Amino acid sequence: MRLTFALPQRGAAVNNPAALWLATDCPMPASTSLAESIHLALSYADCESETAGDPIASGSLREVADDLRGGYRVDGDPATDDVECLSDEVCVLVEYELVGYVGSESVDLPLWFAAVQCRNTAPANPFAGRDAAPCAPADPCPCCRTLGKLEFEAGTQPGLGDSSAAPGTYAFTEGDTDYGLEIYDTSEKDGGETVGVAFRLVNLSGGPAPSLCTVAVKGGPGFEQYDRADGTSVDTADLPGSDADGLVYAPEGKAISHVTVCVCTTDAEDECPGCTDPSLTNGNGGRPPRGGR
Repeated sequence: MRLTFALPQRGAAVNNPAALWLATDCPMPASTSLAESIHLALSYADCESETAGDPIASGSLREVADDLRGGYRVDGDPATDDVECLSDEVCVLVEYELVGYVGSESVDLPLWFAAVQCRNTAPANPFAGRDAAPCAPADPCPCCRTLGKLEFEAGTQPGLGDSSAAPGTYAFTEGDTDYGLEIYDTSEKDGGETVGVAFRLVNLSGGPAPSLCTVAVKGGPGFEQYDRADGTSVDTADLPGSDADGLVYAPEGKAISHVTVCVCTTDAEDECPGCTDPSLTNGNGGRPPRGGR
Protein backbone atom coordinates (compact mmCIF):
# COMPACT_ATOMS: atom_id res chain seq x y z
CA MET A 1 0.00 0.00 0.00
CA ARG A 2 1.38 3.41 -1.01
CA LEU A 3 0.55 6.49 1.03
CA THR A 4 1.08 9.81 -0.77
CA PHE A 5 1.34 13.10 1.15
CA ALA A 6 1.15 16.46 -0.61
CA LEU A 7 0.37 20.03 0.41
CA PRO A 8 -3.08 21.30 -0.57
CA GLN A 9 -2.89 24.23 -2.98
CA ARG A 10 -5.50 26.86 -3.78
CA GLY A 11 -5.36 28.03 -7.37
CA ALA A 12 -1.97 29.54 -8.19
CA ALA A 13 -1.07 30.06 -4.53
CA VAL A 14 1.76 28.02 -3.05
CA ASN A 15 1.23 26.57 0.41
CA ASN A 16 3.80 26.95 3.16
CA PRO A 17 6.09 23.94 3.75
CA ALA A 18 5.06 21.68 6.61
CA ALA A 19 6.72 19.23 8.95
CA LEU A 20 5.00 15.85 8.62
CA TRP A 21 4.73 13.44 11.53
CA LEU A 22 3.61 9.80 11.75
CA ALA A 23 2.46 7.92 14.85
CA THR A 24 0.81 4.60 15.60
CA ASP A 25 -1.26 3.15 18.37
CA CYS A 26 -1.26 -0.39 19.72
CA PRO A 27 -2.89 -3.06 17.55
CA MET A 28 -6.63 -3.45 18.06
CA PRO A 29 -7.62 -5.74 19.62
CA ALA A 30 -4.53 -6.08 21.77
CA SER A 31 -2.52 -9.24 22.37
CA THR A 32 -3.47 -11.20 19.24
CA SER A 33 -1.23 -13.85 17.74
CA LEU A 34 -1.94 -12.29 14.36
CA ALA A 35 -0.19 -9.07 15.41
CA GLU A 36 2.90 -11.16 16.23
CA SER A 37 2.78 -13.11 12.94
CA ILE A 38 2.33 -10.20 10.51
CA HIS A 39 5.69 -8.79 9.43
CA LEU A 40 5.27 -5.10 8.65
CA ALA A 41 7.74 -2.78 6.89
CA LEU A 42 7.36 0.97 6.37
CA SER A 43 9.77 2.72 4.01
CA TYR A 44 10.04 5.77 1.80
CA ALA A 45 9.12 5.08 -1.80
CA ASP A 46 9.41 6.55 -5.27
CA CYS A 47 5.98 8.04 -5.90
CA GLU A 48 5.96 6.92 -9.54
CA SER A 49 7.41 3.42 -9.49
CA GLU A 50 6.55 2.60 -5.83
CA THR A 51 10.10 1.26 -5.47
CA ALA A 52 11.01 1.00 -1.78
CA GLY A 53 13.69 3.36 -0.51
CA ASP A 54 15.15 4.05 2.93
CA PRO A 55 13.44 2.12 5.74
CA ILE A 56 11.35 3.78 8.43
CA ALA A 57 10.47 0.79 10.65
CA SER A 58 10.09 -2.97 10.34
CA GLY A 59 9.24 -5.96 12.50
CA SER A 60 6.08 -7.61 13.71
CA LEU A 61 2.99 -5.44 13.56
CA ARG A 62 3.17 -5.06 17.35
CA GLU A 63 6.87 -4.14 17.27
CA VAL A 64 6.32 -1.45 14.63
CA ALA A 65 3.44 -0.05 16.69
CA ASP A 66 5.78 0.14 19.70
CA ASP A 67 8.55 1.83 17.70
CA LEU A 68 6.35 4.61 16.30
CA ARG A 69 3.91 5.35 19.11
CA GLY A 70 5.84 8.41 20.26
CA GLY A 71 5.84 9.99 16.79
CA TYR A 72 8.22 9.84 13.83
CA ARG A 73 9.27 12.84 11.72
CA VAL A 74 8.69 11.97 8.06
CA ASP A 75 11.34 13.42 5.78
CA GLY A 76 9.70 15.71 3.24
CA ASP A 77 12.54 15.05 0.77
CA PRO A 78 14.26 11.68 1.41
CA ALA A 79 16.73 12.38 -1.44
CA THR A 80 18.64 14.89 0.72
CA ASP A 81 20.86 14.21 3.72
CA ASP A 82 18.86 16.37 6.13
CA VAL A 83 15.28 15.89 7.29
CA GLU A 84 13.33 18.43 5.23
CA CYS A 85 9.94 20.03 5.51
CA LEU A 86 7.36 18.86 2.99
CA SER A 87 7.08 21.26 0.06
CA ASP A 88 5.92 19.01 -2.78
CA GLU A 89 4.98 15.38 -2.09
CA VAL A 90 6.44 12.35 -0.36
CA CYS A 91 5.38 8.69 -0.47
CA VAL A 92 5.50 6.00 2.19
CA LEU A 93 5.26 2.32 1.27
CA VAL A 94 3.53 -0.08 3.68
CA GLU A 95 4.34 -3.76 3.05
CA TYR A 96 3.09 -6.66 5.09
CA GLU A 97 3.39 -10.45 5.03
CA LEU A 98 1.74 -13.14 7.13
CA VAL A 99 4.22 -15.77 8.29
CA GLY A 100 3.62 -19.08 10.06
CA TYR A 101 0.11 -18.30 11.32
CA VAL A 102 -2.75 -20.71 11.93
CA GLY A 103 -5.98 -19.14 13.15
CA SER A 104 -8.87 -16.82 12.26
CA GLU A 105 -8.27 -13.53 14.07
CA SER A 106 -8.48 -9.98 12.74
CA VAL A 107 -6.38 -6.99 13.79
CA ASP A 108 -6.17 -3.26 13.00
CA LEU A 109 -3.18 -0.92 13.26
CA PRO A 110 -4.13 2.75 13.72
CA LEU A 111 -1.89 5.18 11.79
CA TRP A 112 -1.94 8.87 12.66
CA PHE A 113 -0.46 11.70 10.61
CA ALA A 114 -0.13 15.41 11.45
CA ALA A 115 1.42 18.38 9.65
CA VAL A 116 2.90 21.42 11.38
CA GLN A 117 3.76 24.61 9.49
CA CYS A 118 7.51 25.16 9.20
CA ARG A 119 7.38 28.92 8.47
CA ASN A 120 8.52 31.13 11.36
CA THR A 121 8.50 28.23 13.82
CA ALA A 122 10.57 25.28 14.97
CA PRO A 123 8.19 22.36 14.38
CA ALA A 124 7.56 20.32 17.51
CA ASN A 125 6.40 16.71 17.64
CA PRO A 126 2.60 16.89 17.93
CA PHE A 127 2.53 13.35 19.33
CA ALA A 128 4.93 14.03 22.19
CA GLY A 129 3.54 13.13 25.58
CA ARG A 130 1.18 10.42 24.33
CA ASP A 131 1.00 7.18 26.29
CA ALA A 132 3.95 5.18 24.93
CA ALA A 133 3.72 2.17 27.25
CA PRO A 134 4.72 -1.01 25.40
CA CYS A 135 1.93 -2.76 23.53
CA ALA A 136 0.97 -6.00 25.25
CA PRO A 137 2.43 -9.06 23.49
CA ALA A 138 0.30 -12.10 22.73
CA ASP A 139 0.75 -15.60 24.01
CA PRO A 140 2.45 -17.18 20.97
CA CYS A 141 0.84 -20.52 21.76
CA PRO A 142 -2.62 -20.20 23.35
CA CYS A 143 -3.52 -23.70 22.14
CA CYS A 144 -1.25 -26.71 21.64
CA ARG A 145 -3.07 -29.22 19.47
CA THR A 146 -2.21 -32.43 17.60
CA LEU A 147 -1.39 -31.92 13.92
CA GLY A 148 -0.28 -35.37 12.79
CA LYS A 149 1.69 -38.56 13.26
CA LEU A 150 4.39 -40.19 11.14
CA GLU A 151 4.58 -43.98 11.46
CA PHE A 152 7.95 -45.57 10.79
CA GLU A 153 6.48 -48.48 8.87
CA ALA A 154 7.66 -50.29 5.73
CA GLY A 155 5.53 -49.88 2.63
CA THR A 156 3.94 -46.57 3.60
CA GLN A 157 6.35 -44.16 1.87
CA PRO A 158 9.73 -44.61 0.15
CA GLY A 159 12.49 -44.14 2.70
CA LEU A 160 10.48 -45.46 5.63
CA GLY A 161 10.93 -48.93 7.07
CA ASP A 162 9.82 -50.75 10.17
CA SER A 163 11.30 -48.57 12.93
CA SER A 164 13.61 -46.81 10.46
CA ALA A 165 13.65 -43.63 8.40
CA ALA A 166 16.13 -42.19 5.93
CA PRO A 167 16.58 -38.42 5.54
CA GLY A 168 13.81 -37.08 3.32
CA THR A 169 10.39 -35.41 3.35
CA TYR A 170 7.38 -37.45 4.45
CA ALA A 171 3.66 -36.68 4.68
CA PHE A 172 1.96 -37.51 7.96
CA THR A 173 0.48 -41.00 7.91
CA GLU A 174 -2.26 -39.86 10.31
CA GLY A 175 -3.78 -36.45 10.96
CA ASP A 176 -3.42 -33.50 8.59
CA THR A 177 -1.65 -34.93 5.55
CA ASP A 178 -1.15 -31.46 4.07
CA TYR A 179 1.81 -31.31 6.45
CA GLY A 180 4.76 -33.56 7.09
CA LEU A 181 8.33 -33.84 8.33
CA GLU A 182 11.54 -32.97 6.55
CA ILE A 183 13.95 -35.34 8.30
CA TYR A 184 17.46 -33.99 7.83
CA ASP A 185 19.46 -36.18 10.24
CA THR A 186 19.06 -39.54 11.95
CA SER A 187 20.78 -41.75 14.49
CA GLU A 188 20.75 -45.55 14.15
CA LYS A 189 21.66 -48.45 16.39
CA ASP A 190 23.17 -51.78 15.31
CA GLY A 191 20.81 -53.37 12.84
CA GLY A 192 19.89 -50.06 11.21
CA GLU A 193 16.88 -49.16 13.34
CA THR A 194 16.41 -45.42 13.88
CA VAL A 195 16.61 -44.22 17.48
CA GLY A 196 16.80 -40.44 16.90
CA VAL A 197 15.62 -37.95 14.26
CA ALA A 198 16.12 -34.26 13.54
CA PHE A 199 13.40 -32.67 11.45
CA ARG A 200 11.53 -29.56 10.37
CA LEU A 201 7.77 -29.35 10.15
CA VAL A 202 6.82 -28.47 6.56
CA ASN A 203 3.70 -27.45 4.69
CA LEU A 204 3.68 -29.78 1.69
CA SER A 205 1.76 -27.24 -0.41
CA GLY A 206 4.61 -24.77 -0.02
CA GLY A 207 3.03 -22.35 2.46
CA PRO A 208 4.23 -21.58 6.00
CA ALA A 209 4.08 -24.21 8.73
CA PRO A 210 2.77 -23.55 12.25
CA SER A 211 5.15 -23.60 15.20
CA LEU A 212 5.93 -26.76 17.13
CA CYS A 213 4.74 -26.91 20.72
CA THR A 214 5.26 -30.62 21.52
CA VAL A 215 6.97 -33.55 19.84
CA ALA A 216 6.48 -37.09 21.20
CA VAL A 217 8.85 -39.85 20.03
CA LYS A 218 7.46 -43.34 20.64
CA GLY A 219 9.76 -46.34 21.04
CA GLY A 220 9.05 -49.62 22.85
CA PRO A 221 6.44 -49.26 25.59
CA GLY A 222 7.33 -45.64 26.33
CA PHE A 223 7.92 -42.28 24.69
CA GLU A 224 9.99 -39.14 25.11
CA GLN A 225 8.28 -35.76 25.00
CA TYR A 226 9.93 -32.51 23.90
CA ASP A 227 8.09 -29.27 24.67
CA ARG A 228 8.68 -25.78 23.34
CA ALA A 229 10.22 -23.09 25.53
CA ASP A 230 9.11 -19.46 25.20
CA GLY A 231 10.15 -19.22 21.57
CA THR A 232 8.46 -20.92 18.66
CA SER A 233 10.04 -22.83 15.80
CA VAL A 234 9.32 -25.50 13.21
CA ASP A 235 12.66 -27.25 13.84
CA THR A 236 13.50 -29.84 16.52
CA ALA A 237 16.89 -28.14 16.92
CA ASP A 238 15.06 -25.39 18.85
CA LEU A 239 13.25 -27.75 21.24
CA PRO A 240 14.70 -28.08 24.75
CA GLY A 241 16.12 -31.58 25.19
CA SER A 242 17.25 -32.09 21.61
CA ASP A 243 20.98 -32.74 21.18
CA ALA A 244 23.58 -30.54 19.47
CA ASP A 245 22.53 -31.88 16.06
CA GLY A 246 18.83 -31.23 16.66
CA LEU A 247 18.06 -34.92 17.21
CA VAL A 248 15.18 -36.06 19.41
CA TYR A 249 15.16 -39.65 20.65
CA ALA A 250 12.92 -42.48 21.74
CA PRO A 251 13.46 -43.55 25.38
CA GLU A 252 16.40 -45.74 26.44
CA GLY A 253 17.80 -46.19 22.94
CA LYS A 254 14.68 -47.91 21.67
CA ALA A 255 13.87 -47.91 17.95
CA ILE A 256 11.31 -45.27 16.94
CA SER A 257 7.87 -46.59 16.04
CA HIS A 258 6.31 -43.19 15.33
CA VAL A 259 6.57 -39.44 15.93
CA THR A 260 3.58 -37.33 16.97
CA VAL A 261 3.66 -33.57 16.35
CA CYS A 262 1.56 -30.93 18.10
CA VAL A 263 1.53 -27.28 17.01
CA CYS A 264 0.56 -23.85 18.28
CA THR A 265 -2.77 -22.41 17.14
CA THR A 266 -4.94 -19.51 18.24
CA ASP A 267 -7.91 -21.60 19.40
CA ALA A 268 -9.42 -20.42 22.67
CA GLU A 269 -8.68 -22.59 25.68
CA ASP A 270 -12.25 -23.88 25.92
CA GLU A 271 -12.14 -24.85 22.22
CA CYS A 272 -8.66 -26.38 22.20
CA PRO A 273 -8.71 -30.17 21.71
CA GLY A 274 -5.23 -30.44 23.18
CA CYS A 275 -2.14 -32.43 22.31
CA THR A 276 -3.27 -36.03 22.47
CA ASP A 277 -2.31 -39.44 21.08
CA PRO A 278 -4.08 -42.53 22.47
CA SER A 279 -1.06 -44.68 21.57
CA LEU A 280 1.13 -42.77 24.02
CA THR A 281 0.90 -44.14 27.55
CA ASN A 282 3.28 -44.19 30.47
CA GLY A 283 5.82 -46.91 29.94
CA ASN A 284 9.58 -46.87 30.20
CA GLY A 285 9.78 -43.11 29.91
CA GLY A 286 8.01 -39.91 29.06
CA ARG A 287 4.76 -38.56 30.40
CA PRO A 288 1.26 -38.15 29.00
CA PRO A 289 1.08 -35.41 26.36
CA ARG A 290 -0.21 -32.20 27.75
CA GLY A 291 -3.61 -30.77 26.87
CA GLY A 292 -4.46 -27.30 25.58
CA ARG A 293 -2.75 -24.36 27.23
